Amino acid sequence: MAYKSIQLLVNVSEEPRHNSAIDYAVEFARQNSAHLSVLEIAQLVDLPVVRVLPLADAIVDQINDERMAKAKAAGEHLETSARLAGVAMDRAVVQLAPRAAREAAAAAARLSDLVLVARPQGALLTEQRLIEEVLFGSGRPILVVPPDWEAGPTLETVVVAWDGGARAARAVGDAIPLLEKADSVEVVCVTSDASDAGGAELARHLSRHCANVSVTNLPLVAADAGRTLMQHLGSMPISLLVMGAFAHARLVEYVVGGTTNLMLNDARIPVLYSF
Repeated sequence: MAYKSIQLLVNVSEEPRHNSAIDYAVEFARQNSAHLSVLEIAQLVDLPVVRVLPLADAIVDQINDERMAKAKAAGEHLETSARLAGVAMDRAVVQLAPRAAREAAAAAARLSDLVLVARPQGALLTEQRLIEEVLFGSGRPILVVPPDWEAGPTLETVVVAWDGGARAARAVGDAIPLLEKADSVEVVCVTSDASDAGGAELARHLSRHCANVSVTNLPLVAADAGRTLMQHLGSMPISLLVMGAFAHARLVEYVVGGTTNLMLNDARIPVLYSF
């Protein structure tokens, strides 16, 4: 299946914005002759407790107005980029409270083949929760682009994080259109000495789609699969990581840490997640 309908989510806040996800989405749509739908979310700030104070009420209104202005500016950049690239595009701007905004994003994502969004910057919990809502509520794969990514949607080396589980399998299936175009695909398994995630079996399956597939088994370091994988990703130039999201319960990931949370916060390369 080719990606023919791409959904880009642009979350607007007071933080400095980078256009890497926007540029990535436009070029991705151009390369795949896909339609690009854009949902710009200017999350609504509403503090009923302080609105009784005239000055505070005015400040809240000013913040909301500034977010809408930023959304319009992002839209102008998008329209120009899409027009120059010859990409068909539609866009919508919504200003909603955080929960309603997340629900709107998930609903929009369901009508696409693939969702693109910028990686959360710093400790912006609202952006990570938006990504999680789309993962859990849309049924669609989501490709998260780092704020400083400049290489665009290249597919020179793609890494598949494989643990043999259902979510990793879903991610591989969702990523087949990209894996087929990759110059090389590396199946990476983080294992203990006694475990076997079946990387060789996956490689045999992928060899029917991909021209160049290899397998790397990484010994687990300090009982931390996420850090082990992250260290490997930093050792070579990689275009994309494909992985299943939240292999463990989300509560466990929050409390003791996990690969998904680590990648959402720190990954320096684009990551395609499936749940």
